[in-house]
Amino acid sequence: MKKIIVTAAVAASLSLGACSMGTKSEPKTYAEITAAAKAAHAEAKKHQNVWKQKKMKKAYVDYYLAQAEAAKKKGDEAAAMKNAKLALRVARAEVDQINRYKNEKPMWEK
Repeated sequence: MKKIIVTAAVAASLSLGACSMGTKSEPKTYAEITAAAKAAHAEAKKHQNVWKQKKMKKAYVDYYLAQAEAAKKKGDEAAAMKNAKLALRVARAEVDQINRYKNEKPMWEK
């Protein structure tokens, strides 16, 4: 009986893992990463959920994209990719926050 349960659990986890693989390809090039970051940041702007501190002139995503562009102009590909990936991670986090808390209400609302 235990073997059947273990086998079923392993089969279920492998099939779920296989379903999630390959459904969404991760951007790999600099152009793809920056385009994905800009698209996700535009979604966050649409929902007014842009991450920025009061004293910052730009939002985090815009700042990292500007840093990536400056590094790209200097010819530093590693720094450009690093900053582009940071911008993408922050932009995705902004959108994730929107999706995660879209049904939340303040405690005083009934």
